Order: sequence, then structure tokens, then C-alpha cells
Amino acid sequence: MSKETYTITIKEQCPDAAPIGIKVNILSEGGQIWIGAEGYGEKCTIDSEGFPVGIEIWQGRLRLIVFDDINREDPQIIDLENAKESCRCNCSDYCKAAEYLAEQGCKIFTGPMKGGLWNARCMDAGILSKKQDDKAAYEFLLRFGDQYVQGLPESQKLLWQQIKDNTAVLLNPAESCDVANKNTE
Repeated sequence: MSKETYTITIKEQCPDAAPIGIKVNILSEGGQIWIGAEGYGEKCTIDSEGFPVGIEIWQGRLRLIVFDDINREDPQIIDLENAKESCRCNCSDYCKAAEYLAEQGCKIFTGPMKGGLWNARCMDAGILSKKQDDKAAYEFLLRFGDQYVQGLPESQKLLWQQIKDNTAVLLNPAESCDVANKNTE
């Protein structure tokens, strides 16, 4: 297999810090990429010969390998599958799903929930959506509905499940990546 090494210098990015540079070697070998920085290494190599950061494909999944402690032999391994562009969440899908849950929830949540508690939770979800994101609002409504529905008759539980199933259809593009990744873990 061919082996190629490139050397570059990286520079301090913080404008408030002293300007320094560190030489970095990038090694491409055997279908992997390894990065070594001057003065940094890994436990099982001699000084100036370590490559503490790597990127590879393992069992069909892109992953990052980081030897973040020179006194430890085992690396940290970061699976990058959720960073795939195909996994990008379309927040408008979650917004639509949260709106659907809010509208449909009013049909089954009765008593103190009807008009009162459920509407308040829908307002909370709207605030949560602005502070965090639409997915957080959607998940908040799901959790609250799941908790409340436990005290309802079986027919209402089935209706809530049907509403959740219909909501999942709205999220098909965003959820398909989550499901695929959970199935391969």
C-alpha cells in the first residue's frame, strides 16, 4: 500500500492568545488518515513518531480515533454516522409534527387537560422550540402526552398511539436516519 505524508503548520486561532504555530504531519496509509502534531503522541510510540488522531471506515461506518491521553493505551472512538448529510434534521418537519400533536391531542385529552393543561403544554412547546429547537418541542409534547395518556381508557391510549404513528409519518425523512443508526448500533 502506498504511504504519503504531508506536513503543514497550524496557527493559533484565538485573537487574544499569543500567536504560535505547531507542525502537523498528515499520514495517509492503508486507507486510513492519521494526524500527528509536533510535541504530541500516543502511549505506544516513541516521541516524535506518534499520530494521536485518525479517521477510518470500520464496519461500513466512518469514525474518528483519538488517543487523547499519552498515558492511556486505549483511544476514544467517535462514530461519525450521525454527521452524515443525509441525517440532517429538517426542523420544519419537527415543527409540523409538533403542531399536529398539539391539534390532535386536543381531541383526546379531556377534563383538566382539555383547553387547560394541554394548551399550556403546547405553549411551553412553542417556547421550547424558540429556545432550543423544533425537535425538542416535538419530543416534549410526546413525553407529556405519553405520561398523561396512562390514566385514560384503553380506547384513548389507542387513539394517542395512532396520533403518534401519524406524526412519525410526517418525520419520515428526519427519523429514517435515526432508526437506521439505532439498528446498526
